[in-house]
Amino acid sequence: MKLALVGTGQMGGAVAREAEADSHKVVARFHSDRPFLEASRSAVGEADMAVDFSLPELAVPHLRRCCEWQVPVVMGTTGWYDALDDVRTLVQEHDASVLYAPNFSIGVAVLSRALGHVTTLMDALDDYDAFVQELHHTKKADSPSGTAQMLAEQVVDGLSRKDHVEPETQHQRIDPSAVHVSSTRAGTAFGEHTVAFDSPFDRVALRHRAKNRRGFAAGVLRAAEWLRGRRGLFTLDDVLDDWLNA
Repeated sequence: MKLALVGTGQMGGAVAREAEADSHKVVARFHSDRPFLEASRSAVGEADMAVDFSLPELAVPHLRRCCEWQVPVVMGTTGWYDALDDVRTLVQEHDASVLYAPNFSIGVAVLSRALGHVTTLMDALDDYDAFVQELHHTKKADSPSGTAQMLAEQVVDGLSRKDHVEPETQHQRIDPSAVHVSSTRAGTAFGEHTVAFDSPFDRVALRHRAKNRRGFAAGVLRAAEWLRGRRGLFTLDDVLDDWLNA
């Protein structure tokens, strides 16, 4: 594939290195000194796919531009999901190709699937209270992480006794119907997410710990390969479904 990278920070750099190691080619790069929104269609060149790891406030304008230009895009930027309905409309209007995920690690996707089964069991066990913890490096722009938010929303969907996610520090007794998400920013941690269910007797936990950024970059490329030739708005779940059915 020929790729256009939108955002050349740590994740963009990891995607570029993994792409070149996997016989793909980066044909265009956009960053703060060369903004994507100021570029012309010709600047994308012959790219088969755009990969976006930019900033939350730029995600939707970038998606709009890609839809208008008919450039398929894998969106790794998070923090824009409150505009998901608008993006869905954009994709439909332009018959475009967009695949987004808060985390492109295949291991996180497996964790998410496992959590769906666990919450089915835990819904009948009122003694267990759920929470989410996440740890990332100090340069991460958003808090909580998109992945932590996604996992917490899964817990809310799966447990009838929970009805909302609470990402803020608590200075009083927490609402028992909330799933608390706690975030830590320290050092150079690539990313660690834990979903736990605590009871008076024991604690059950599901955890994913990234060893490096290669796993995320490899997941991006696998998702991009899957997206080629498809039209619509997709998530990594659609990719997994297709692999499992195959």
